Amino acid sequence: MAREPQQRVSQRSAAPSAARADAPDRDTGEFARLMQRNTVDVRQQAQGARKRRNPVVGKIALGLAVVSAAVDASAFAVFMGGDTDFAFGICFVVVFLTLIAAVLGFVAAVGSFGRWYGAVGVVVAFFANPVILIVLLVIVAPELLTDMGGSAATSGTGL
Repeated sequence: MAREPQQRVSQRSAAPSAARADAPDRDTGEFARLMQRNTVDVRQQAQGARKRRNPVVGKIALGLAVVSAAVDASAFAVFMGGDTDFAFGICFVVVFLTLIAAVLGFVAAVGSFGRWYGAVGVVVAFFANPVILIVLLVIVAPELLTDMGGSAATSGTGL
């Protein structure tokens, strides 16, 4: 004989609860411990969710940018000494060094591989680039460029 619809519904709802009662609940002990302490420990979840990445890429970018700035300063000193071909060669190399430092710094800043190191590396690499320095000199102090070529003639030594 067919059962009433009410009885079918009650049998369906009773079956899953019986299956759940037989299976051991692994979280019950943890839940009971947290309820006794009246607190929730979220430190383990926060540590698992957020890994700290190694900042070595950002440090390399910053170091390369600082080295590029130092080599650029030495190229400027060589230029002031009169060897323009050698200074041009040094500046050519520094352009590529600053490009590499800027790319590494950008990757570090975006990818969390030493964000602050990478960001500072990008800024230092930008200002250490000889092309940027020349453009800044032309815009900010063009009178310095005119004095660079003829400093001996204007120094008063007179030939």
